[in-house]
Amino acid sequence: SFSQTGTATPSARRVSLALGDAFAPIAKAARVALPASPRKVVLGDARTVAKHLKGQRFGTVITSPPYVNRMSYVRELRPYMYWLGHLEQASDAGELDWQAIGGTWGSATSRVAAWKSKQKSPLRDVPAMTAKIAKHSDVLSRYVARYFCDMLEHVHSLARVVARGGQVHYVVGNSKFFDVLVPAERVFAEIFELCGFRDATVTTLRSRTSKRELYEYLVSATKR
Repeated sequence: SFSQTGTATPSARRVSLALGDAFAPIAKAARVALPASPRKVVLGDARTVAKHLKGQRFGTVITSPPYVNRMSYVRELRPYMYWLGHLEQASDAGELDWQAIGGTWGSATSRVAAWKSKQKSPLRDVPAMTAKIAKHSDVLSRYVARYFCDMLEHVHSLARVVARGGQVHYVVGNSKFFDVLVPAERVFAEIFELCGFRDATVTTLRSRTSKRELYEYLVSATKR
């Protein structure tokens, strides 16, 4: 809050001093110029990574994909996307969200409601989990099924560009729909094992503030 209060309380002073101490080394480090390094930005569909990185191999992949919580990044960033010219009309937002993994905003919602997987999921717990969610909401059940279907496709393609012995590190969050807990961290570990990785491990990083059962995890694995 930026509201102006009277005299600062003792607790406010303690917080202020703690922030000052924490920012001092960050400010010192920020004054040092970073060495030049090669970098490349590639525009493409995450479900077909290998198609966009032809012939390349990587030793480490660190990322945090969209969580399976029905949050729409397109919806959240919509004003800025209009201002920057990425969206020109209202229908563009729904179309872009449909293309995104985990997107269900606007017209994407009705398309998720009609979505069906082309094959039975190879993931052990997903069919039973989505069946439980379907008792409360068919569209959310399809959303969860499509999310993991997309992620399976993504990791399958990713495996083709990770070098043997290379590692992947994914920060993911679990979620809850009605009374059904969706253990995304366990499903991701299973996906890695199915797609040619080994030694998948799950490390709990922190508790999230939305619901008591929700956490963030680091899921890591090594390419066979």
